[in-house]
Amino acid sequence: MASAELEAKRCLSERLSSYPSFPPACLALLKSIEGNDRCIDCGGRDPQWAAVSFGALVCLQCSGHHRSLGVQVSKVRSIEMDEWNLDEVIAMLEGGNEQLSTFFVRHALTVEDCVVKKNKAINKENVIRLRYKTKAAQFYRQQMQLHATSVLESGPYRGREMARRKKRPSATRRNSE
Repeated sequence: MASAELEAKRCLSERLSSYPSFPPACLALLKSIEGNDRCIDCGGRDPQWAAVSFGALVCLQCSGHHRSLGVQVSKVRSIEMDEWNLDEVIAMLEGGNEQLSTFFVRHALTVEDCVVKKNKAINKENVIRLRYKTKAAQFYRQQMQLHATSVLESGPYRGREMARRKKRPSATRRNSE
């Protein structure tokens, strides 16, 4: 269903630069992605904002913190109120809070890690600033953009699993050499 909706949007995008809101079938898919029922930064329930650069959902309060980082670090959109480009929708469908959370754990960017690193009183805004302004976060952001572009250019959207399946064989080949 989301695939058909995205293809209709792709055809429409040749005439329009953006869509009035996040496509409904895509929204259902977005909300079904693991971890997307809670804000990536504070754990608040049912986040209605997106940190598009990271493919993650955030609450209203954390969206303000992301906005303060600037669009070069974190591009923020409302799921319900803002216009969306096709590449932004793809980035959200290919990202996810669980995926970003796992990345934070691997790179010692959890809330606990940030508190230990700075060894001082730290609040939510400081953690957000520490996490998203690192070289690791910059790498993640760039890779998300490259991946979304690749998925967009590969033709009709076939879902997260298909996009990942295409990448596995080449990664496996590299590891076996």
